[in-house]
Amino acid sequence: MMQTTEGNARYRIRHEEQTSPWMTAEQLRQAAMLGQVPLGAMVQQAGQDEWYQAGSIKGLEFPTAPEPATEEQKPKEPIDHHPRFQTLRELLANFLHCPISINLRQTDHFDEAELLLCCEDHFEVNLPRLKTRAFVPYSRIKAIASVEVDEAGKKYRDTHTVRIEVEPCVVFTASSD
Repeated sequence: MMQTTEGNARYRIRHEEQTSPWMTAEQLRQAAMLGQVPLGAMVQQAGQDEWYQAGSIKGLEFPTAPEPATEEQKPKEPIDHHPRFQTLRELLANFLHCPISINLRQTDHFDEAELLLCCEDHFEVNLPRLKTRAFVPYSRIKAIASVEVDEAGKKYRDTHTVRIEVEPCVVFTASSD
């Protein structure tokens, strides 16, 4: 029975009918602290059949939810205001398990991808059309844009899409197995 995230074990997360790639205990802890792992997500340890709810696993810390604001405390900002992100990682983490557009091959078009994971020094995407999973260092990002695609008033992630252009790099793609 898995109760802690210690040692060299590998883990994966299942949430909303999607399963993440395998990750180390440290990557799982970081993802939980960044809010990328919901409390209700299921976690499986490599070599085990059982899945456990993330909120019940010792060693995982989750961001605390802020107290709900009263009407007087709510900010008086226009509805079209969007959040400001401190880092690229913070922006990308907002789009985990969402479709993004990415140009990895320096072509004249962007491929559709799914953002799988945001780590400390890289992010990972799945490119279904190319049957490839890419591990992209943040340092290779040439340009990133968040484009509004819907009416204002919804969550930022629901009204925007991300487009990423990456500098040429020969070692950051690997075919998925």
